[in-house]
Amino acid sequence: MKGIIKNSVLLLAALSLGSCNDWLDVNEDPNNPTNVAPEFVLPAAQASVLGIVGGDFAIIGGLWSQHWTQSNASNQYRGIDSYDLQPSDYSIAWTEMYAGGLNDFEDVKNKAAVIGNNNMMLQAVAVQTYGFQMLADWFDKIPLTEALQVETIKAPKYDDGPAVYAELLKRLDAALALDFNNGKSTAVASDLVYGGLSAANQIDQWKRFVNTLKLKMYLRQTASPNATQAVAAIKAMLDANTSLLEDHAAVTKFVDEPNRSNPLYENNVRQLNTGTNLRLSRTLQTYLQANNDDARLAAYFTPGTTGQAGLEQGDFLSGVAANTPSVAKMAATDPFYFFSIDEVYFMLSESYLRIGNDAKAKEFYDKAVAAAYAKFNIAFDAKKIAKGGVYEYPSTGNMETKLKAIIYQKWVAMFRQGYESFWDQARTGYPEKSPVASTAANYVPGQWTVAKKSVLDNKTDLPKRVPYASSSRDSNVNTPAAVPLTAKIWWMK
Repeated sequence: MKGIIKNSVLLLAALSLGSCNDWLDVNEDPNNPTNVAPEFVLPAAQASVLGIVGGDFAIIGGLWSQHWTQSNASNQYRGIDSYDLQPSDYSIAWTEMYAGGLNDFEDVKNKAAVIGNNNMMLQAVAVQTYGFQMLADWFDKIPLTEALQVETIKAPKYDDGPAVYAELLKRLDAALALDFNNGKSTAVASDLVYGGLSAANQIDQWKRFVNTLKLKMYLRQTASPNATQAVAAIKAMLDANTSLLEDHAAVTKFVDEPNRSNPLYENNVRQLNTGTNLRLSRTLQTYLQANNDDARLAAYFTPGTTGQAGLEQGDFLSGVAANTPSVAKMAATDPFYFFSIDEVYFMLSESYLRIGNDAKAKEFYDKAVAAAYAKFNIAFDAKKIAKGGVYEYPSTGNMETKLKAIIYQKWVAMFRQGYESFWDQARTGYPEKSPVASTAANYVPGQWTVAKKSVLDNKTDLPKRVPYASSSRDSNVNTPAAVPLTAKIWWMK
């Protein structure tokens, strides 16, 4: 995609490292470094993964989650918003992940094994797995078991989605089982997420990260053929009081300089030299206004000349004045969240709901909604979740009613993390797909609409995936045959 951060993530990693002179040994060829210390490679790998997830994937996630839509005064994301994706569109993202972050993490893992630093190994496995899962959820089949072995395997096979998940969970469990009391598992000061902590605290946080990632992966499978096993695994984690994240797992060290800022801002604003490409989707606008939630609208969007105004999703040929639709807010120093704490609470709410503990489901729902406001520094009125409030947890409803409440609120909360709400909708069916346009008199606020300029043959379909990348097809004979954007990922409902 246009505007992707390319060949610049090392600068981001340098935010935590001080002088760039420390990156290479003086005896190494600076144009072909072969022995970069793993403590320098680790943050570069973290930055590479977050640069793709927080940049390209956040943009498409927000468009396909109907938080924002393409401006009617520009054309940058028309292809995404009309579901007109080409195999080349995510080639740079694919290549950056495999040749950049995921490969760098493999290097860190190999070097961590040699020196015995299992804290470093844990961190590398955690974010590498996070990156692999992101790719699997967008593309379905991906190279995994034969990936990152370029010296011996030039054309790695694509593993099926269920096998990818099973292998990734196996890797996470193996990382958790490492010996962290071996006297060699020292703190990694260059870690972009928890670099300021002691070794013990760093290990604790990364264990929590891994457990939280496992929970997310089990929840992802709750509408799949693996649903029974997934719910059993969720129950086992909760019954064991498994330690999960209790605060954001975020990178906050961005500065307002080229290639050192938040990747969403870097991609969408700085590199395009405009801040108005992404406008308020009428889908989100109607839901928030129907619930008197002007505070969140104001936190998410800068009003247009007539106040808060959204475009129909995908209506980039609208004839309204260019300054009328509200503009999505984003800043160079915004955090990037691997996990935000509201997301974790929503995951816990759904998890407890699925194992039949409604009291805990409500407890974490209420905490999640409040945390979602706090994430954007919005004053929270507890009356919204109190009895009779617009966001009251439906304790007397059935499971579907409760799940709908959880996922709707998570959808609103995942602004700038829209890939998660896109996948939640594909997994649960919430928000529901509207049979009418968002301008129709009988439209239900918040229900998702098919993009007005959809190029799909069936104008009632929503997209489910991105196409296999041409950069893979050009170099790997094992790249699967093209499939429609409407073909479901294996775990989707």
